[in-house]
Amino acid sequence: MQFQLAGLASGFDWRSMIDQLMAAERIPQQRLRADQGKNNDTRDTLELLETKMDSLKSTVGGFEGSDLYHAKATALSDENLGITAKAGTSSVEGTYEISVSQLATTSRRSGLTDVGGTLGSAASVLSNLSFAQEIDEGTVTVNGQEITIRETDTMQNVFDSISIATSGVVSASYDNLTDQVTLSSSSGELELGDTADSSNFLSVLKIDQIEVIDAGSGSSSVASTGTLGVVDLSNSIATSGIGGGSPITGSGTITINGVAISFDADTESVGTLMERVNDSAANVNMTYDSAADQFRIVSQDTGELEMPVIDSGNGIMAALGLDGSAVVGQDLQFSIDGGATISSRSNVITESSHGVTGLTITASETGTQTIGISRDSETLKEQINKFISSYNDIQDYILEKTKITVEGDDVKTSVLSGNSEVYNLDTKLRALVFNQIENLGGEIFRLEHMGIDFIDGTSKLEIKDADALDSALSIELDTLEQFFMGDVDGDGDTDESFSSRMEAFVENYIRDDGILDIQMTTLADRNKAIDERIVEMERRLEFTQSALESSFIAMENAQSNIQSQSAALDGLTLNQ
Repeated sequence: MQFQLAGLASGFDWRSMIDQLMAAERIPQQRLRADQGKNNDTRDTLELLETKMDSLKSTVGGFEGSDLYHAKATALSDENLGITAKAGTSSVEGTYEISVSQLATTSRRSGLTDVGGTLGSAASVLSNLSFAQEIDEGTVTVNGQEITIRETDTMQNVFDSISIATSGVVSASYDNLTDQVTLSSSSGELELGDTADSSNFLSVLKIDQIEVIDAGSGSSSVASTGTLGVVDLSNSIATSGIGGGSPITGSGTITINGVAISFDADTESVGTLMERVNDSAANVNMTYDSAADQFRIVSQDTGELEMPVIDSGNGIMAALGLDGSAVVGQDLQFSIDGGATISSRSNVITESSHGVTGLTITASETGTQTIGISRDSETLKEQINKFISSYNDIQDYILEKTKITVEGDDVKTSVLSGNSEVYNLDTKLRALVFNQIENLGGEIFRLEHMGIDFIDGTSKLEIKDADALDSALSIELDTLEQFFMGDVDGDGDTDESFSSRMEAFVENYIRDDGILDIQMTTLADRNKAIDERIVEMERRLEFTQSALESSFIAMENAQSNIQSQSAALDGLTLNQ
């Protein structure tokens, strides 16, 4: 080791020497930290193996459940026809013909159109008027002249802008009684809109792309095609415009389908009333169409339901036009295999309606559909493939993490090469999946009997005989159920089944006090002990360093004193 010297009082670079001594003393700490790194790598590898094992356990657990072996599939004679079917596990295999002659529809009530009163005053700002939709800022064109629409404009401001832009030829007005806007041209020329227009002002006023009327004396005019004002759902019922000149005021109670719904027209909004209706047990939806300015009530259920309504004392339902007769819905009309016509409230019919066990039919159009029901083994086949994939993933991982490679004199090990428990896991898993299920009987009591075997030269599985697997899935589903999850020996449990056997084996490795957990805990304890050793070693090194520094500082002080005394003596000699 090389020591550095510096020109200190003693002429000796002792601080550098101490640093190098301490670095040499800390080499054992570096070795310990390297051991910790290896322990961490091993622990991380074991944790990932535990995760993969847990995934295998979950996959094996997927074989449990009778539905997997008794699933049914449906085939339709016309895939494009809006009559579909879903078969449950209890469905009986066979073919059924369903004929739908009438679909179930909902009962509804449609109120009066243009129910919302008027826009308001032409002197009001556009954004404050009760239009069916918001007016966009931008430009519109009248007689080839561009007019700018701003959100701060009143309707009268826009009317004045039209008159100014057309040099007084075109005038506009709003009639509060008819709730319509009229544009008049004194010259007879009246052209509305342009492809470059960026505001929807004309369309909101319902005067775009409509016929110009000859008003006589060379003049012409156009008017809104309908009333403009709509109901503001956020305003109170009394101020919403409903009822026109006779607004609805005070409290009241309406009854729909026998359910009473109360409201206060003076303090509660139309939107609040609608929410209360929709959230009630009346089982209806109340909606508002702003384009038609119309309220509707529609039953949530299909079928021939009367949907009776009783108005409130203040007459809100009459004002909305919802107090008349309802358009009553229809029941579904269908037959099975040419039998008698059957009625159903719903377009989704179950065995309680049609009598076919476990079959659910959904109709969205009329017609005749032939439905075939057969056993469905596709889900089980997918589960088998998932198991093979999960099992092979573990075998690949074990091989990668335990392999030892030799290249000449160079031997390379992997992180788990010396771990006998993990190394032997390969052969234990192989033996477990190869073993037969005792007392099962029949011709299928090993995986190989259903076409599943090991890839040559490995411990990995593959489907070697797809025909054998398809045959087992086709005609041996009951046997497969016993193989994977059955009570083979009749003792009341399924411990002897393939799934239970695999789950028990894997659980022995992954449980909290299992084989892998014990190894990971041991590694964590080793690292904790190493941390404690490093702390103790560092404490001793710091003490040693402090002692050395104190000794050399004392040496420096002594050397300095000697030099000072020598200099003083030299001064006395020179003065003589």
